[in-house]
Amino acid sequence: MSLGSMMCTRCDEGFEPHERIVNSNGQLWHTQCFVCAQCFRQFQDGIFYEFEGRKYCEKDFHILFAPCCNKCNDFVIGRVIKAMAANWHPDCFTCERCSIPLADSGFIRNQNRALCHDCNRKEKEVGLGKHVCNKCHGVIDDAPLRFRGEVY
Repeated sequence: MSLGSMMCTRCDEGFEPHERIVNSNGQLWHTQCFVCAQCFRQFQDGIFYEFEGRKYCEKDFHILFAPCCNKCNDFVIGRVIKAMAANWHPDCFTCERCSIPLADSGFIRNQNRALCHDCNRKEKEVGLGKHVCNKCHGVIDDAPLRFRGEVY
């Protein structure tokens, strides 16, 4: 294929012999035509994201398509945990009592809170009138030791 027969994907114009050409997945572009589909700016450092055949700069791609984490409010890029009617980073989706990550271990929804299985069991025990140790968070089967209003 000769240079004279090649056309820019965006403007459908030909290329000059001295001109730089951008080739993206077999599509050819003038450098000034290879721009974000949202803001029409050239891609910084040549970095772009593609979605449904359109190319976006990193900023616009995040704003348009990346979900926000329910805990830290940052964009979630990569693995997204969808739980409790929200999106989360895997490290941000944690048990509301003990803060262990729940992404790979599963969770139980208890009074609209995400709890690990162990903390959910402890909450059930408290509901049955048992006490939970303030230090180790274990269930106290016998009479608890009380110190400054806390049970141990």
